[in-house]
Amino acid sequence: MMSTLYAEFRKFATIRSTYIVSLLALLLGGALIFWGHGYKGGPVYPTNTLQDGAMDMMSVVGIFTGIIAILLICHEYRYNTIGYTLTASNNRLKVLLAKLLITGGYAVIMTLLSVALSMVLTILGAKLAHHYMPTQTVDVFEMMWRSLAYMVGGIWFALFLGFLSRSLVFALVAYFLIPAVEPLLHMLLKISNNYMPSSAQGQILQFTHTPGVYSAEASAGVFGLYVLVMLVVSAVLFVSKDAN
Repeated sequence: MMSTLYAEFRKFATIRSTYIVSLLALLLGGALIFWGHGYKGGPVYPTNTLQDGAMDMMSVVGIFTGIIAILLICHEYRYNTIGYTLTASNNRLKVLLAKLLITGGYAVIMTLLSVALSMVLTILGAKLAHHYMPTQTVDVFEMMWRSLAYMVGGIWFALFLGFLSRSLVFALVAYFLIPAVEPLLHMLLKISNNYMPSSAQGQILQFTHTPGVYSAEASAGVFGLYVLVMLVVSAVLFVSKDAN
């Protein structure tokens, strides 16, 4: 297992797209937080400005981390290197688990970087605008578990889209189409947002309770159920289907 995990880590850490997409995520998310929550957030800042900025940063960075997860698996099928990956391991489930651990670890790192960066840029934006920011109230535990659940769950959701489709184009289209289709399903078929994956994922980050909307814990459970079902189906198909 360790050799498989190391091999997946090397593939993940030695391709330029990992660093390019990660940098773009942090730059774009940081710029939006600096401008929206910091520079233009005053002159009267709420006491939860830093916390809300961190949550908004997650919603931006999470999009890019999902793209990286899709690239990790779909590039192997696109460039016909999946055969070498499976040959090097004596168990296909080890390959799936290794990709799961690598992407999950990456999501944790990006979460920590995003939280720290969002807070620094919010404060910097307020100072450059010559605005006073009052003492902030930050529920560290709530902020961190919500951020990690959103980011880790999101990157695994994207990874399993790649495993299920094996097509880079299809996986990326599905990744961006699902959030766009959900409002239509809600409007036309009256399906509650509480039961749809992207909506449930987004509700994890909401601190303000809205009547009729599931709590962060319940939303995390719904989204986690989607991820679990995708994991089981991906594992069965990955083991049983031909590599090509």
